[in-house]
Amino acid sequence: PSSGLGKPEQLKHNLTGLWSKRISQKDRLIYQFDEKSIYIFAIGGHYDQL
Repeated sequence: PSSGLGKPEQLKHNLTGLWSKRISQKDRLIYQFDEKSIYIFAIGGHYDQL
């Protein structure tokens, strides 16, 4: 989940621990993962809306 398609980016500040991947030029997937699971927090617009 921290590499590959979608330009994965580790988020900072109040979103530390979350990652972002591009779905399209406008939309992002915001997620967190551990050894066993991936947790989806948002799909769609910019993460300022979290």
